[in-house]
Amino acid sequence: MSDYTWSFSSLKEYINCPKKYQEVRILKNYKFTDTPQTIYGKEVHEALEDYVNGHIKYSNKLYNEKGQEVNKYGQVREPMEVILKGIKSKTCDKTHKELNLDKSKGEYKKLGRNDACVRACGLWYYEGFSDEEVLNKALTWNHLNDPPYTTEQIERIVASVRKMNQKNLKNNPKPILAKNYMRFKKMVDTLIAIPGIKYPELKMALTKNLEKCDFDDENRWVRGIADLVIVDKDYAFVIDYKTGSNKYPDPKQLRLMALMMFSYFPQVNKIKAGLLFVMKNSFIDETYERKDIKDSWGKFEVPLKRLETSYNNDQWVPNPTPLCGWCPVNTCEFHKPRR
Repeated sequence: MSDYTWSFSSLKEYINCPKKYQEVRILKNYKFTDTPQTIYGKEVHEALEDYVNGHIKYSNKLYNEKGQEVNKYGQVREPMEVILKGIKSKTCDKTHKELNLDKSKGEYKKLGRNDACVRACGLWYYEGFSDEEVLNKALTWNHLNDPPYTTEQIERIVASVRKMNQKNLKNNPKPILAKNYMRFKKMVDTLIAIPGIKYPELKMALTKNLEKCDFDDENRWVRGIADLVIVDKDYAFVIDYKTGSNKYPDPKQLRLMALMMFSYFPQVNKIKAGLLFVMKNSFIDETYERKDIKDSWGKFEVPLKRLETSYNNDQWVPNPTPLCGWCPVNTCEFHKPRR
């Protein structure tokens, strides 16, 4: 790894107070504690990511426009005994019987060992369970098989049903947002409608030579996660969702994301970068061009030199501000508990 790894948020924290940066980022004497605001921000980010991905995963109930309860794929929820249409056994010639998972072992066996397992896995996928959840359920119900499958056989069956399920999903309705996030739907639908390949939650990292590398590469120098990247030939978009106020936007984050994208997508010559303040229905954007890369990196030169000097000399000078009362570093001479 390089002498240090930085991101927009870590550099911003260093600029605000080198002492806090040292205590929190290097010495790790103070752990970050979530607040209701940060928890909500994470939930919104996850919801929008899942919506763009076409996979919704919430603990609360989902509803379509008619008010019907649906699963994460937008399908109206059916009773557990209804079998997913199109799921057939490759070894049994049985028709699509209903499979009630509460039936006795004897009734279960009548369906045929492979046929029942395939149908059950298809039903669980239909209900919106994840790959891992379907596999665990199949392993749990395996004791009803006579004789039971091996773990390897169960894994093969689940993999086969997963492929059929993915094929079926191509014709399914578009995913929906949970009821409490519907206010963001119009904004995100506008982004989804933009032409191009979409990369939600794109992790990017560069070496000090500005060459792309794995996010956790030992030679990483800078890294960041873009909430949504859209690439359409030589033009691209990068969007960062914000759940806070749009009163004091900081576009430097957009500049850094755009610069990293130029390394990741060599065919891209122009990038429109934006901060989407979802609570305010506000969009603040800037445009960056490949020909300006050198000047754009130069905008970070001064704070990065300061950061490097602090590392080299192990000097972390506190920067007292009115925000010291909110700082977790209570051992600092300038710490003032909030009243």
